[in-house]
Amino acid sequence: MTMTETETETETETVPLGDYLFQRIHQLGITKILGCPGDFNMALLDHIFNVEGLDWLGNCNELNAAYAADGYGRIRGLPGVIVTTYGVGELSAINGIAGAFAEHVPVLHIVGTPVRPEMEYRMWMHHTLPAGSDSESPDHHVYKRMSAPVRCVCAALDDVDTLAEEIDRVLITIWRKSLPGYIYVPLDIVNAPVPKSKLDVELKLKIINPDPSLEDALVLDILDAIYKSKSPTILVDILARRHRSRHLVMELIDKTRIPSFSTDLAKGFVDEDHPAFVGQYNGRLSLPGVAEAVERSDVVINIGPLISDSNTGGFTRFIEDKNLIVLHPSYVEIFGVRHEGLHFLPILEKLVAQIDKSKLPKLRTVESFNIGPSKVVESPADISTSYFYKYIGDNFLKANDIVFAESGTAQYGINEARFPNNINFTTQLYYSSIGFALPAALGACVAQREIEAEGGAKARVVLFEGDGSAMMTIQELSTVTRNGYNPIIFLINNSGYTIERAIHGPEAKYNDISPNWHWTELFKTFGADESKYFAAKVTTKKEFEDLLASKEFAEAESKARFVEVVMDKMDIPWRLSGQMAIMGEKVKQWTIDYSSKRGEVPRAL
Repeated sequence: MTMTETETETETETVPLGDYLFQRIHQLGITKILGCPGDFNMALLDHIFNVEGLDWLGNCNELNAAYAADGYGRIRGLPGVIVTTYGVGELSAINGIAGAFAEHVPVLHIVGTPVRPEMEYRMWMHHTLPAGSDSESPDHHVYKRMSAPVRCVCAALDDVDTLAEEIDRVLITIWRKSLPGYIYVPLDIVNAPVPKSKLDVELKLKIINPDPSLEDALVLDILDAIYKSKSPTILVDILARRHRSRHLVMELIDKTRIPSFSTDLAKGFVDEDHPAFVGQYNGRLSLPGVAEAVERSDVVINIGPLISDSNTGGFTRFIEDKNLIVLHPSYVEIFGVRHEGLHFLPILEKLVAQIDKSKLPKLRTVESFNIGPSKVVESPADISTSYFYKYIGDNFLKANDIVFAESGTAQYGINEARFPNNINFTTQLYYSSIGFALPAALGACVAQREIEAEGGAKARVVLFEGDGSAMMTIQELSTVTRNGYNPIIFLINNSGYTIERAIHGPEAKYNDISPNWHWTELFKTFGADESKYFAAKVTTKKEFEDLLASKEFAEAESKARFVEVVMDKMDIPWRLSGQMAIMGEKVKQWTIDYSSKRGEVPRAL
């Protein structure tokens, strides 16, 4: 065979589309595909097993799979991958995808669809919707339009000449924007041939802004502002973590020792034992002295902000534009002048490289801020929220732990805990979909196993979950034990939706849940072998402290550990009650102003 013939053979060697898709995913470092099988995706799922090192991890339902993909993306920094079937499957997942979109989490949602002729000829296939109430044909593309607001990119693989390019485009965009994207795979495309050589083309993931000279100018402006300032501060928010910048942010803080703060969403991003860390800033719901320290700074470098009611103390963040430098994934703003279309990462890289410590102003010490203590909320139960989370921080959490706090009292109470160094903390404080955290912790277990397989640090996954939230997604405990994961789960049994009681209807029937769940026996219900789990219930401080200190608990580290902690149903963390009070007054005033503007008589809420 001649060289020319060999080259031609190599150039024309192909792989099925399904193989190409999953090999590209595996090249990123991903080893597990989440989701649920369905008749429009099973032929595609077969191709997972053609990729060495890649495997399927099925979930109990599509919503849980989306939550798990979100949790994976938060910890791994890679897209969590979920596969669902057309219509019923993808719609079940969309709430979880929306949460990932709201909080900038990379997720790839692959949807198996009917074959192209069925869609083009608008055939009445199962899972379809009519094009309208009196339509005589279905709309096969309606679901694609439904997902448009919760994705940054989409590819419908209907053109055999662009399959590889479309897959690569979606993966690159998800990575760069740290947002969900969709790929729709028709059943008749799964085995379409794709040139194998395209797998050797490097995915261009690096974030590059369009105008390097503008970057340079902005870096000089920021450096000049820092050097001239009298009281600079750094305020880190969650999009800094979502966009994989922790190493740069910590290098900036290490080099400069500028007094640094985190928001509640970004708790733990800056090591809380770091000599430059002052505290968490959440507007008027910060500890005494924190808000004043941030808001009186003449230069606040705000990295990765996500401005929402619950991340600003009910919109009580008061930082003047004249003192504010914002580094955001979509723009950079310096003292009120915004430059759109710039990602902060390349600018932060240059800032860290160029900063001159000799030109920094004299900085305040952390001790000089005189930050006040937290409030103690009394409870009729022996184990109170205030006590529980403070004890957890002081005596249980370890460096490198991955910590999840469910939407509810846990995401407010966890702020009582002082975190050890290098904690990777997640709470869905902005989108706040109750039930998210348990399957998200499953996704974190998947991610952490990959990290350790690559030689990364060992870490525990620790989940704080409410009873009402757990009822929504508890099935994934079966997935945890079936796959041999070992999270530590603290189930807060406070007899219902305590966060909703704090908002409205403290004694209302709709805030009650079934009081008779036997939480510690659920593993048996789900068929788990006793060698795979440890479960216990505590009702007093002594029982709780003795359990955590026990040999039995320590020796169960290879198992899933589940601790039911009984608290009072009206034990509301002070940050949560404060949030409700502030927002209640604001909403009341907004409603009065709005009604008056419309010529209406204001009515009580």
